[in-house]
This record gives sequence, structure tokens and C-alpha cells, in this order.
Amino acid sequence: MSKIAIVSGGFDPVHSGHINLMLSAKELGDELVVLLNSDEWLTNKKGKPFMNFFERKMVLENMWFVDRVVEFDDTDGTAKDGLRKLLKMYKSTDDLLFCNGGDRNNEEEIPEYDVDDITFMFGVGGDTKLNSSSKLLDEYYTKPTSRSWGHWEVLKNYPKIGIKLKQLTVYPNQKTSLQRHFYRGEHWFVAKGKLKLNDLYSERVFSKNKYIHIPKGHWHQIENVSDEENLVIIEVQYGEKCEESDIERKPEIKKDNV
Repeated sequence: MSKIAIVSGGFDPVHSGHINLMLSAKELGDELVVLLNSDEWLTNKKGKPFMNFFERKMVLENMWFVDRVVEFDDTDGTAKDGLRKLLKMYKSTDDLLFCNGGDRNNEEEIPEYDVDDITFMFGVGGDTKLNSSSKLLDEYYTKPTSRSWGHWEVLKNYPKIGIKLKQLTVYPNQKTSLQRHFYRGEHWFVAKGKLKLNDLYSERVFSKNKYIHIPKGHWHQIENVSDEENLVIIEVQYGEKCEESDIERKPEIKKDNV
């Protein structure tokens, strides 16, 4: 009789908590099997995958302690299909151990618990959750991004409904590029300072607490007209794609060339 240790998850991306879970599970069995969730499952959980299924599968298969990575039907949001698939793959005399980490520590939190002929293990790798893929990605995406004119940071991202909330800080006497977006519009709220808006046809100045709407496809440029104070804008992006790649910049025309 062999003992088959099983873990399940999205592993998107793999982090220290995953490694700790898998190594601890490996110590309990003769083999370690990873039930790998689909891209669709990750989309429902957090908006979209960071790495697609085949990239995640390749990473896991090349870890020395992983013996097998199994794809399964997770449309019900559980690993039940994966466990039933393993019951068919292994001998009836084998002991299949479904290993759960510190964030799932009793049978009431395990929807797979009604699958027969599976031994459920709790607290594998410790009683607390060491890390979170979602937390790591949130910290990565919300880290301020520097530009020559200032910096911006993502406050919150809702890709499933096409909304992203950002904060832009423009340094004194600095301005962004003249740009437009094809898949999104933007709502701006001036939180601090004075904003000069160049929309290619006119220039307007907006003071603190003023609201501006930039429709999809419209040219726009932000300029901080202050000599001393930073300009701070809260930006709400909306549309079918709120990504930094959705941008067209218009080269600035120098007066010498006019």
C-alpha cells in the first residue's frame, strides 16, 4: 500500500506558503500529487490569472518534491472531481491523503469532505497561513510607479467589472504626456493643488475638489501649474480594459518646429 499526499490550489504564483505546504505534505506520503485549478477558477476568484495554467503546471512539475500535477474539472469551485479522478488512477489499497493548510483546519471548511475513501489531513505545514498569492499580487500592483513627472499607484482594481482606482501625483511645473485610451474612459477628482487640462483643442484649469470626465478616445494631458505644491488626483478608470498598455501618446510639438 502506498500513501499518496494530495494538495490543491491555483498556485498563482507559487510562494513560500505553498512550498511549506507541499514539503510538509510530501513527508506524509510516498508521492505528492498537486490538483491544479484552472484559469477559469482563478478568474472567478480574483479577476484573472497572473500565470496561465500551462505556465503554472510547468513550474510545479519541475519541483523535485512534486511527483504529479493533475488537471480536473473545478466548475463547481471545489476539488471533488480531482479527488475522484485520483481514486480511479490509484489502487484501491492506496491511502489518499488530502492535505489542507492552516487556513482550512476543520471538516466544515472543506467542501470536498463528502468524497468517500479520502483521508483528510488538517494543519499541514502549520496552523496558520504563511502567505497569500492574492496579497502578494495586490502589494505588487499597488506599489507606486515612478515617472519623470511624478508617480502613480493603484488603490484598488476590479477587473471583473472593468474598474480601476488610481492616485496620481504630479510634481510642481511638471506634466504628463498628451495621450488617449481606446478601451477606457476616466473620471478625475482633484484632491490637492491645481490641474491644467490640455485636451488638444483648449486648456482649462481645475482647482481642488473639482471633477473632470475624460471620455474614451479623447486626448488629454495633465499639468501641475504650481511652483511649489504637488498636484494629487484620484482617477477612476472604467471600460472593457483598464490596463497600462491601452495608451497612445502624441509627440509634443516644439515651438521651433511650428
